[in-house]
Amino acid sequence: MTEQNRGRNAYGKTALIDDITTKTQGYSRRQVAEIVNAVFDTIKEQVQSGQNVTLTGFGTFRRSERAARTGTNIRTRERIQIPAQSSVRFTPGSEFKSAVSGRATPRRSGTTSGNKRERTTTSGR
Repeated sequence: MTEQNRGRNAYGKTALIDDITTKTQGYSRRQVAEIVNAVFDTIKEQVQSGQNVTLTGFGTFRRSERAARTGTNIRTRERIQIPAQSSVRFTPGSEFKSAVSGRATPRRSGTTSGNKRERTTTSGR
């Protein structure tokens, strides 16, 4: 555990459900819990099947395959075979990264001055 995270309480699914229930009107805690569980189950099923799940502004969940490889047992120094395995990767979106870092939300393409489309090229014709 890093020094920065020591002493902090974890924010779990129960707290998430409670906060969503507070922020939404007309939904009971039970209904919100069903929706949150359905979202998590759907993401899990899609990633398990090899589909990337992209939540615009939040991030992308994807399945990552790791090839079989040879490793070393630390205690005995014997060579061992580590089997191939699948894991999940999460890549945060730019809006999420900006919110966490405290920076302003990045600009979308087409809103900056000096747009490349404004440049003209000349040809030898």
